[in-house]
Formats: sequence, structure tokens, C-alpha cells
Amino acid sequence: MKIPKILKVIRLHIVAGGFLAFLLGALLATAEGASFSLLRFVFGYVAVFMGDLSTHYSNDYFDVAIDKHAVKRRPFAGSKILVNNPSLLSLSKHISLGLLAGSTVFAAAFVVFLGAPLEFFIVMVIASLVGWLYSAPPVRLVSRGIGELVVAFVTGFAIPGLGYLAIKGQFDPVFVCFALPFTMYGLILSLSLHAPDLETDRKGGKGNLVVRLGQLRVFLLILVMASFATFMFCLYSWQNADSIVDFKVIVLLSIIPLIAGLLGLAGFYKRKEVNRSSALNIAALFVFNILMIFYLILLFE
Repeated sequence: MKIPKILKVIRLHIVAGGFLAFLLGALLATAEGASFSLLRFVFGYVAVFMGDLSTHYSNDYFDVAIDKHAVKRRPFAGSKILVNNPSLLSLSKHISLGLLAGSTVFAAAFVVFLGAPLEFFIVMVIASLVGWLYSAPPVRLVSRGIGELVVAFVTGFAIPGLGYLAIKGQFDPVFVCFALPFTMYGLILSLSLHAPDLETDRKGGKGNLVVRLGQLRVFLLILVMASFATFMFCLYSWQNADSIVDFKVIVLLSIIPLIAGLLGLAGFYKRKEVNRSSALNIAALFVFNILMIFYLILLFE
């Protein structure tokens, strides 16, 4: 049957990461004095969820020629459903477009009927647009060396930013403080997801950063980004930012991705452990987000 197969295109770990990022933004807004609204949270997340799923189907659709070069299953990689079932290609494209339209409609309805700020709709549309252009020709951002930056923007800024806007209704200096380190973590996520696919992407002509820089430089860049994020949180703690959030706690939590980046680089340099190093970086980001969420929840008590 088509339905079970087409549903396998969805990457549950990506969905989980998106939910955590949106929840983190919403809880950060609540910690900063906004009143948490379950209705606004759910309505806002539905728009983000549909936009997220749209990229799963569009990326697999446009990357089917490249995915044919994959010779073995890799952690966090796609399922090659469309490669093995070409009859699902048209359905995948239409699902992606339908989800993209639904996401835009929900974002607009959120603004019109629930009083969300216009910025929510604008950020949602921009994120959806770059998500489509990420792999869609002729633009195909992923092959122009900026695909990882697109993922960093969407996962590090747009999704937590949408969660923040859904609850607080505006961006403020506190969110701006978090936006840059979060974007660095988004870049780490993107590089870690792409690093194991170097040979497949190279054969398919995918000129992303991993192909252009090579895996060693990518893992070095990951360590630099993790170090920079920790440095930024240290800087905020020294400046005693006007926030209920204790940045010293965030500094401690940021050590998790930093250690993962160091171990990942060492693992690749010594033993060429691409899959393990990438998985370690991704797992560290999940742990960071989860611990951040628990910390923000504790602030409400």
C-alpha cells in the first residue's frame, strides 16, 4: 500500500528536534514574563509542523537522483523510499506542496484570528520558502555551498523564534541574545547530518559545505561553532543580561555540545569515525535542548 510507504519519508528525529526547538522558544518567552497560552502554542506549532513535514517530502523528491548513489544505510539518513518506489514521486511532490500551503494558511489564520504578530507570518513564509528552495531546482541552495546556512537559520533562529513569537508576540533583546548561539547549533546540526553522506553527495554533484571543505575541516568547524556558542553565553553571563534566565546555567549546559564537538573531531582524526562523531554531535544538541527545557520549566515554580 502507498500510505505506509509514503509515511516512511518522514524523519521522526527531525520532527522531534523541531518540536523541541519550538517548545524551547515558547518556554523562553514564558520565562521572560509572557503568559503561556496552550491554544497559541498548539496553533503556532501546527503551522511549523506542516512546514517541517513539507521539507521532508520535497527534499526526498528533489534528491532522488542523488540518493541512488547511497550504498548503505546511514544514521539519520533518509529511507530511500522514493528511490525504491518511483511511483510515489508524484505523490511526494503533491504532499509537500499541500503541506506548504497548509502551513501558510495556518500561519495567516494565527495572525488574523488569534492576534499573533505579523512577524510570525513573515518568518514562517521565509522559512517555508528557503525550505523549498533548499533542494528545488534551479535555485537548489544545498548545491551552492549555503544549504547548511539555510538549515542553521531555520532550526536555530526561525523555529525557536516562531515559538517565542507565538507566546510573547514580539522579539526582544533576550531572544536576540539566544538567537546567535542557537544558529551556531543549527549549523552544527546541519554539518553533522551531511558529514556521513560525503561520497554520496559528491557523486551526485551536491556542492554543499561538506563536499567543499572535506570531513576533517567540517568537524573542526563544528568544534569552532560549539566553542563560539559557549563563548557567547559566557559573555552574556559576564554582562549580567537583564533576564530572569541565569546565563551561568546555560554556560554549563553549553559544555555538552562543546565536549561532543571535541570528541567528534578527535574520533574522526584518529579513527575516521564519521557516523559515530556525527551522531555524537546530534545527540549532544538533543540533550542540550532537553536540559534547557527542563531548566526553563523550573523557573516557573
